[in-house]
Amino acid sequence: MTGWASHLRPPGVVVNTLKGDAHEQRAHRWLEWDGVATPRVALLGVPFDGASVVRTGSREGPDAVRLAMRNYTTFASSTGESIAGAGAADVGDLDVVLTDMPGTFGRLRETVSGLVSAGTVVVAVGGDHSVTWPMLEGVTAGLPERQLGVIHFDAHHDLRESHFGAESSGVPLRKALQFDGTPLRGRNLVQIGIAEFANAPRHAEYAREQGVRVISNVEVFERGLDACIAEALERAGDGTDAIYVTVDVDAIDHAQAPGTAAPNPNGLDARDLYRALRRIARRTDTVGLDVVEISPSLEHGNLTANLGAMLVLSFLAGVAER
Repeated sequence: MTGWASHLRPPGVVVNTLKGDAHEQRAHRWLEWDGVATPRVALLGVPFDGASVVRTGSREGPDAVRLAMRNYTTFASSTGESIAGAGAADVGDLDVVLTDMPGTFGRLRETVSGLVSAGTVVVAVGGDHSVTWPMLEGVTAGLPERQLGVIHFDAHHDLRESHFGAESSGVPLRKALQFDGTPLRGRNLVQIGIAEFANAPRHAEYAREQGVRVISNVEVFERGLDACIAEALERAGDGTDAIYVTVDVDAIDHAQAPGTAAPNPNGLDARDLYRALRRIARRTDTVGLDVVEISPSLEHGNLTANLGAMLVLSFLAGVAER
């Protein structure tokens, strides 16, 4: 087995049914992996929610998204093209031990580093937002001496130092800005969708001190997400070698994404975010994406995982259009 795959398990859910006809390529069947080849894009499940501080359940996110994939095909009606050219494969789940955060994060770093150094774009489905930190460490190790820009969609800053002294899903961006030798400068971090009545003044102040560009949900409503993405790409790409994207689904209005730990009644429109991810993925310097905090047990009908699957497919469409 390939070195980067040594910490992987088979997908928790394998959907063997085919809905449709022979002329359709269902997304879940397209993503099947032969277990050997290094794909151009690796879909990686990270079923870890051991750092959640509100409501748990995002460990079920990867399998819920896999189940949702059977609802979709690889044909993009907007362009008349298949996204099969993205060369994606579901490489399975990280070997997670919920009671062992350091070990789990170490395995995630090694896996992501191996994939990125091989030229693979990594698309991870979490899991809670704590997994973004080892994802970024893995990208950094896979691209040594490269500067990194990050575009972060979230209702929250995730700039906590800790949660009452303990690790939490609210610390990953603070860690990314502070660890020794970080390739991420504050001016290359853009946070989009930061919500009203969901954050603390000290974290907003820290963002200003570090030069982070914070685009609130209110600013998005006033300017439109297209204009905000244009600015985000300019800032994240200014003097950097690679761009990473992290999406906490609580950035999206809870009418469209109710299955998450901290649902947001004043969030972004999923249709805008769908278009934004496709636009970001078209850039050849975009090296990874994570979609986190999908908790199917907190809703009925797998609505949020269906949305997560569509966001992943939109990103893969962008890669295919490069």
